Amino acid sequence: MSSSTKRKEAPSGNSGGQGKRNKRSGNDNKWRNSHQPNKEGLLEGVVSPGETGVWVSCARGQEGKAAREVVAMFDEYAEILYGVKPQGEEAPAEDDEEEDIEASVKRELDAMKATGKEAKAAGRIFTPVKMNVACLLFVRTRSPVEPVQFVKRICQDAKSGEQRTRSRYVNRLVPMTAVGKATEQGLVDLARKVLGEVFDLRGEKTDGDATAAGVQDQGNSADDGTAKKDGSDGPAPCSFAIRPSIRNNNTLKRDVIIKEVASLINNQRHKVDLDKPDKVVLIEVYQNAVGMSVVDGDYWNELKRYNLTELYSHASKQGQEEAKPSVGEDAKPSDAEDKN
Repeated sequence: MSSSTKRKEAPSGNSGGQGKRNKRSGNDNKWRNSHQPNKEGLLEGVVSPGETGVWVSCARGQEGKAAREVVAMFDEYAEILYGVKPQGEEAPAEDDEEEDIEASVKRELDAMKATGKEAKAAGRIFTPVKMNVACLLFVRTRSPVEPVQFVKRICQDAKSGEQRTRSRYVNRLVPMTAVGKATEQGLVDLARKVLGEVFDLRGEKTDGDATAAGVQDQGNSADDGTAKKDGSDGPAPCSFAIRPSIRNNNTLKRDVIIKEVASLINNQRHKVDLDKPDKVVLIEVYQNAVGMSVVDGDYWNELKRYNLTELYSHASKQGQEEAKPSVGEDAKPSDAEDKN
């Protein structure tokens, strides 16, 4: 009887109600979908196969500010490189100005909340997305932006000191030409798509390429040049290095990634060089997605692996050194004064 009474009794105090409140208040991240901004104004979502974009590392706890900075910078360069003005900057018509302003505000809000197809329909080419990892963002891009050349130009201007809009919170930019599924087969499919324009892939060798490979096996040091002269239409020989980065994924291992990607590349025409490669294959694995791009090795090293913080520091030091007068120039006037 007593046990039955206990089962029917309501919990004492506020524990029952408190439990419900905790359940409701604890759903900030669990129940929000990728179309809803979080408290920082950022969309929370995932990186999906078929997308292109740029990985952005930033200062801890400053993801919201970093997102605003990087989108402002990207908008500026999209206008410079492609003539694309940021969404919502069109001047309103003189007649019915009030209605145009309201429509412009609505379009801008819709663009800020849009992702994927919605972002494209809203005319937005950059969509920042917060990942479930501190200090990391992904900025989705769409045509006409080509991530590799786009990021390269930004970093070149940062190094030379010609960049008008500098970022305080953004650290490194990593362009992604394409994104696929984070499985071994997905990695292979993605590699064939991204690497095919830069490297001669084993499964796509022509007869001319095979002949060139055979000649090279005989020890001819001039085979690389001969292969092109003999009518091979494949990519020019070059050295390469593979740089993978893995976050929140236990499926693809570093050794597996390097082995699978390297096995696709014709090692008779393209040699591995970890110190000074002609090309660097960047591979970023995050959760269920893997992204890939190929960048020029010279620029990759020269531009501090696309680290904006280091490039700004380099530009600042270079400017200070150029502003300093030489020792000889300082000494000459004083010597002349002493003689007089």
